[in-house]
Amino acid sequence: MEFNNELGSKSAPRIEKAARKIADDSVEGYEDVLISTLDFLFQKKTKSWKAQAEIIRAIGITGTEKVVPYLKELALKDFSSLVLYRYLGFSICLLEDIKSGNLSYLNSILKSSNQLLISGACSALLFSEFIPENKDIKNILKYVVNNCEDEGILITPRCYIAAACYSWPSGLTKAFLLTCAKSNFSILNEISKASLTGIKTKQVLI
Repeated sequence: MEFNNELGSKSAPRIEKAARKIADDSVEGYEDVLISTLDFLFQKKTKSWKAQAEIIRAIGITGTEKVVPYLKELALKDFSSLVLYRYLGFSICLLEDIKSGNLSYLNSILKSSNQLLISGACSALLFSEFIPENKDIKNILKYVVNNCEDEGILITPRCYIAAACYSWPSGLTKAFLLTCAKSNFSILNEISKASLTGIKTKQVLI
């Protein structure tokens, strides 16, 4: 297969590039190879967080539901590269929630102290352009409206949700977006104003 040699190269930069290409082009059929390569990186290339992150992203975009338990186990581990949690949240949400149309995973972590995991799951909603049911929208907005710790340093959960809101029912999202528009984070101001007018933000968040 086209990417087998690159994924098996044991070179983190080559693996990172191949995984990004698989994700960007939505090339299916590499799930098992990606998992094997990720395990290798965790064991032998522990500092190669960029390659690890790209593989996790590729698994989420091109993989199947069978890999969700594996990703959830990873999400319970202690990683020094905290950004990996955002990629894990992204991929788990895509594979478990978006594919089923049921936001059980996202709803289960909204109260979590792991803000990057929540951010990742919220970014999956934006990436997939998924429109939740009204009850889920209300629940999500309730928990992310004041979720602004380190905003400006990090892209917070409410930034991703504010961006996704452009296509969600305005009657449910207007108050939330007006609150976001008061943020000191200029990017969130811009995102909120775009969504309030039903326009998808030009800001690249994912």
